[in-house]
Amino acid sequence: MKIAILYGGTSAEHKISIQTGLAIAEAISGSFELDMVDYNGDFGKVLKNLLESDLVFNALHGGSGENGDIQSYLDLHQIPYTGSGSRASKIAMDKNISKIIAQSVSIPTPNWLLITIDRNIGIRLQDFDTSKFKLPYVVKPSDEGSTYGLSIVYDESELPEAIGCAFEFSNEILIEEYIPGRELTVGILGDRALPVIEIQPSHNLYDFDCKYVEGLSKYVVPAQLSDILTKNISADALKIYQTLDCRHYARIDFRINEKNEYYFLEINTLPGMTSTSLLPKAAKSAGLEFSDLIKTIINLAKEG
Repeated sequence: MKIAILYGGTSAEHKISIQTGLAIAEAISGSFELDMVDYNGDFGKVLKNLLESDLVFNALHGGSGENGDIQSYLDLHQIPYTGSGSRASKIAMDKNISKIIAQSVSIPTPNWLLITIDRNIGIRLQDFDTSKFKLPYVVKPSDEGSTYGLSIVYDESELPEAIGCAFEFSNEILIEEYIPGRELTVGILGDRALPVIEIQPSHNLYDFDCKYVEGLSKYVVPAQLSDILTKNISADALKIYQTLDCRHYARIDFRINEKNEYYFLEINTLPGMTSTSLLPKAAKSAGLEFSDLIKTIINLAKEG
């Protein structure tokens, strides 16, 4: 079986995608014929390589690799690939829409508002009533990953700078209620939830460095939660995954406060597969080594 590992891309997560692609290749190099396909934004340049493969392992992160665009191209050319389909990818990449959907199926999510910035006419306020929740706020791009452009605002005077920072990555920006407490994430593999992970970053938030620099975060796997809380948060993670019609694998992020009330933040349909990545940690806790995890994803993709 020949597998094309599609990596690189043009998003802000380009370097992380390279790490993911190389890690996947190393894990399965002895089991499959591999073709490393470095995507630079021109689908036509890589189409021949992809057509000559039996399966594409999508190792892209963010941008057109995760927002449904690449998935649509692959569907158009009837090329099988790992990860969620085009529609699910597009919805999941939009934090605003995914939060609306979470609410619709009774999964709690922090209060928020959306700002759309038009480069020609300036800021359009979709819902600019910050009185619905108190400081601090989380300001972040609506369609970017790896905490790029994310800030915590402790004073209203900091808001313009935070919006400007997020605007560097997206024209749509979320201002979201900050939930004090613990950071949790739930990996999904196939149709089951993996052990819940608690993330303990050394910084005030789980920022880019804490995600990708070894030693800047601690991980508790499985998270120290009551059985009922573990059951409920895992069930809701699987519910949002299934509601969005995701497939093969994903990772869902939550915050939990001191009252043990948890809140959905976002779903990642192409979570990282680096040495510090969370999904592999959860899989290992469930008894799956990294190479087995990758082979499981491949088998799920072969099944459809």
